[in-house]
Amino acid sequence: MDKQLIIPEGTNAETMVIAPGVRVGDLLYVSGTAGVDPARGKLAGPDIESQARQAMTNLGRVLEAAGSSWDKVVKVNCFLVYAKRDFAGWNRVFKTFFPENPPARTTVGGDIAMEGALIEVELIATL
Repeated sequence: MDKQLIIPEGTNAETMVIAPGVRVGDLLYVSGTAGVDPARGKLAGPDIESQARQAMTNLGRVLEAAGSSWDKVVKVNCFLVYAKRDFAGWNRVFKTFFPENPPARTTVGGDIAMEGALIEVELIATL
């Protein structure tokens, strides 16, 4: 199967280190993203909910660019720097994107490379 890179409008392809998304057949793999506001190039805020909301918004841009949507997401993987402390805040944001029929999900604790980032989220969706 051919691999197609998915790059949302407004993304600077020349500075990309990874593909925002990769389509293979009827599946879309969306790279992990932190809660960075792409317009400012900075974290959306200091707390889990602002960063989680921005990370999910960033993922949504890739879904849209690929012609997919939130209702076609089948798996979400989330990494939290402070898993026990921030799990409830992450759940509150997650439920706003998946109010019903949620996808499978894994949430684990771990370091994130970006300074100040509290969360990184990746997903798999169908097309």
